[in-house]
Amino acid sequence: MANTNNVPTIVLIALSVLLSGCAGSSNEEIQGCMDDVAQNYDESATLDDGSCSYLDTDGDGVFDHLEIPGCADEEAINYDSSSTDDDGSCTYPPASQYSTSWSEVGMDKPCQCSDGSNYSVWHRDASQTHVVLYFQGGGACWNDFTCVVPGGTYKTDTGEWDNPSSGTQENSNAGGIFNFANHDNPLVDYSFIFVPYCSGDIHVGNNNVTYEHGEVQHRGHLNAMSGFELMKSLYPNAEEIFVTGSSAGSIPATLYAMKSAMDYPDASVSAFNDATGGLVSLETIDLDTLWSINETMSDFSLDGLISFNNLSSADLVIVPAMQNLGIKFARYDNAYDNTMRYFNGLLDNPPFDYNEQIRISENEIEEAGIDISGFIAPGDGHTILGGSGFYELEVEGHSFLEWFTSFVEGGQPEDVHCNEDCNVNPDGSTV
Repeated sequence: MANTNNVPTIVLIALSVLLSGCAGSSNEEIQGCMDDVAQNYDESATLDDGSCSYLDTDGDGVFDHLEIPGCADEEAINYDSSSTDDDGSCTYPPASQYSTSWSEVGMDKPCQCSDGSNYSVWHRDASQTHVVLYFQGGGACWNDFTCVVPGGTYKTDTGEWDNPSSGTQENSNAGGIFNFANHDNPLVDYSFIFVPYCSGDIHVGNNNVTYEHGEVQHRGHLNAMSGFELMKSLYPNAEEIFVTGSSAGSIPATLYAMKSAMDYPDASVSAFNDATGGLVSLETIDLDTLWSINETMSDFSLDGLISFNNLSSADLVIVPAMQNLGIKFARYDNAYDNTMRYFNGLLDNPPFDYNEQIRISENEIEEAGIDISGFIAPGDGHTILGGSGFYELEVEGHSFLEWFTSFVEGGQPEDVHCNEDCNVNPDGSTV
């Protein structure tokens, strides 16, 4: 017969073994990442082994879960020094301390447009000592084909459509030098005199001519002089005068820089040509007579010293520079500017390499002992001052904006020239 007296003892021993964990279970910890915000969080872990890893999406050295959203730009009005992650909430003071608005100033006859309509100049009042005198472009005309209306090659009137205020846009590169909301604009605090163009004579004529379709009032010189006189009346104490223009408006810029230096002997005067570096006339058309330029040049004391019948862009720098007035010169061009090549064709010039002609002109200026800063961009574009390219363009690793700003601030920056692929546009197309 079996001994049953030991049963309670066996049961007690079995229970003790089970309670002590010795019957098929373990008391070892499960190591892993125990932080539930980590990428490799392990919910079964009982012992953190330091293996946790965290996201840093923007690579700024601050893990995503520790980022503090807010305005992280010190130049903003609502800058938050504790913020580590800019959330786009920044607000900024106005780029200019002055008003960004423009006003239209009507001019009396004999100022007028080519069609005999009224002429006006636009004005932005800002600094009383720093002024931009800007000449608008818009083609030219000198015969029945180019002067026909409509469909000619020139702008025929002025009005509300000339208002430059459309260039002022927050958080935008639109408008170039006319965007007074862009903090990068080196001319943002300058007063502006904006001289519209509507006479077909590159701002230098004073004559009425009858073509096949009718009479054209080439009164550009009178119109331009009215803008210059407005500048003198509003800013008699100007200390910095920046004279420029684009396309057809670029041509008289150096002449008015010279006149500014004469009438403001104590001011610093700069001249910037936008997109006329390959300009050439080769006596195919008698522009001097057609537009009465010999008469108008007397206002610059240049009668007999310059002829628009046989002219290059080099002459437009060399002649004013030889007056020894201390003017600083710079210019911008596209190597294969399609607009300028078109007008060279209309002037019956023989075909030539426009890129080469720009460089020939620049060499002529420098060989005359005159400092000039040149920026030649690739492609067949036309002008830089009024568009987004003013802020965005880079050539051979050089920013146009930085180059231009250096010039505005008194420097004479080194030339920047496209050396390879000068015939390639920004979109990859070739000229």
